[in-house]
Amino acid sequence: MTGKKAILSLITTALVLLLTACGGGATSSSQPTPTTEEARPTRTPRPAGNVTSPTTAPTTAPTTDTTVEQAPVLSTNADLTALGNVQVEMKLEGTSQESGQEAEPFNLVMQQIILANGDRSLTMESTSPESGLVRIISVQVGGQVYQYVEDSNQPYCMAMGNFDLFSGSMLTPDALIGSIPEAQLVERGVQVNGFTTDRYTFTINEQTPNYQGEAKGEIWAAQDPAVVVRHIGEFTGTITGVTTEEGGTPLPGQLGNIRWEYNVTQLDANTNITLPETCAQQQAAGAEIPLPANISNRVQMGDLISFETTESPDNIVSFYQTEMVAQGWQAGEVSQYGSDYQLTFSKDGRTATILVSVIDNKTSVIIMLASS
Repeated sequence: MTGKKAILSLITTALVLLLTACGGGATSSSQPTPTTEEARPTRTPRPAGNVTSPTTAPTTAPTTDTTVEQAPVLSTNADLTALGNVQVEMKLEGTSQESGQEAEPFNLVMQQIILANGDRSLTMESTSPESGLVRIISVQVGGQVYQYVEDSNQPYCMAMGNFDLFSGSMLTPDALIGSIPEAQLVERGVQVNGFTTDRYTFTINEQTPNYQGEAKGEIWAAQDPAVVVRHIGEFTGTITGVTTEEGGTPLPGQLGNIRWEYNVTQLDANTNITLPETCAQQQAAGAEIPLPANISNRVQMGDLISFETTESPDNIVSFYQTEMVAQGWQAGEVSQYGSDYQLTFSKDGRTATILVSVIDNKTSVIIMLASS
């Protein structure tokens, strides 16, 4: 566990994203911002709840052992793409405390689905008395990335081009307690989550400035393929670090008495990932808006689309004056102030307002859709 000073930030970041997502969904003239760690809110939330029941209990074979042995793989950081269609789930509960405040329970569930065709999804879910159930789903389908937020308010979706929402986003036991130096082999030939595994137990005592306590648990490791398919345990003690208060002020904080359950499960070959209904409706609504080639930072949230391009404002204006009409839109007024443009179009009781400007030497485009 030595050197894992960032774990408090990892967990609180995920919880912050979930509980502060409730304020999202409003449309404005500024570019939408995806819910990522780089754009995370700045106050530690206080979720509460219980981790849901585990998956089906492992079916054990009669072969047992009591040998202390290093498993072929005891790391949960292994590449899982070779497994075909697979689901990875991490459930975590414990207590979270900010400096000078009472410790409060938290509950976090993260589930990632990885398909052989390149599609994937990542779901983060938590429950609190203040916000109820909050769920953030990041989906990559056909090379297009979406982020869907569901809470007690109206759900909303953002389409974000090929923005990477998955790298480093899945919390694993290795991120929580570090690698396991050694473990005791208990059983061989245990069937769990569709794999044949060997079961190990471990105990780690840690006394460092950031970790004070003991971690113990069990690991089910497959040899072919070499991957940890189940990892459960409990850390009794405290993990201290730094959280961020409103205004960006760093404050000491800590996590305590953490329990986790990690599972890797193989999925059927015909498994598909479908968009949440709100995202599918948004995708259909934006299908009639042409987009130029070579754009970046594309984001769509509700009736707002934005992107950047290295093309000049004049070229973008010319593109939309031609392509919108080709899509059946009727051109309206055009206004210009220097390099800033505003174009309007109408079609079947709807309007599209296109704002073109230059920001940081790039052409910025914002498209606002509305019903007439």
